[in-house]
Amino acid sequence: MLEDLLVLHHPAKPGEKLPAAISGLEWQTCLRRILLLNKSDGAAFVPSLPENSEAYEGKDAYGFLLEVICGLQSPLVGETAVLGQFKEFCANAKFPQSDWGHFLRQVTCDLLVDAKLVRHGHLEGLGSQSYGGLVRQYLKGVPSVFVLGAGQLAQEILPWLSGKTDVAVFYRKTGRAEDLSRQYPQLRLHQLTAADAHADERETAIVIAAPLAADQIEKWFALQTTPFVKILDLRGDADSDPIHASIPVIRLAELFAALKNDRGKVTAQVSAARTEIRKAVQRLAAQAQFRPFGWEDLCA
Repeated sequence: MLEDLLVLHHPAKPGEKLPAAISGLEWQTCLRRILLLNKSDGAAFVPSLPENSEAYEGKDAYGFLLEVICGLQSPLVGETAVLGQFKEFCANAKFPQSDWGHFLRQVTCDLLVDAKLVRHGHLEGLGSQSYGGLVRQYLKGVPSVFVLGAGQLAQEILPWLSGKTDVAVFYRKTGRAEDLSRQYPQLRLHQLTAADAHADERETAIVIAAPLAADQIEKWFALQTTPFVKILDLRGDADSDPIHASIPVIRLAELFAALKNDRGKVTAQVSAARTEIRKAVQRLAAQAQFRPFGWEDLCA
């Protein structure tokens, strides 16, 4: 069934759409939208895709997905947030009740296993090539930080901030806040509401780590009495939906630009990771040849 896999990829952009996932799956992050389809269902859509969309089939589709999950398609090369996002996607995915659905369930499991092997072997220790490392560089000397959002991106950032500055997290979903409270007992947790937060008299930075609209953020900001000094806007649409404030707003693209001088240091690791990904694709293709009853026999 691997040869029947069609992956449609479209960079996230307001107003542009891909077809519904039909008998497949849809995975969306702040930077991209990916559909995993059966080629027979999705081939008709390929000619009408938006200009900057991409289509991958079979082994190429698996290799592309593995590069995305390993962070090799991210502006922050090798970042780990996307792996966490894929885990969450797999945990919540509604797989079709069919042989094709069984295949998709197995192939997502294979992707997670291979991604962990690639990351462990070649992409660990990239330091500032992570959202957390980059955010910490921009927040040196700031005594207090408000993080808006308690999802995967916030969880990627918090280990880099915890113990180095005083952090308050503003959450929208209670379940995620409870998880963070258990993991980081020292965190200050507040529900994100249209009201003044518990004011902090210290200079404070804001990190936007949730897909909030700029007008929502601006309304919340206007109600606060804390002396804010800067905003780090980590939203994927920070450029198309900019935040307007009286203090400096550092957008995601500016943070990425700061990494260009460091890219040479990770070239060898990225090359080795891509070599390992090619090997993983070949292994998967070889396994498929020895499954005479299809993928469903593994998922029974």
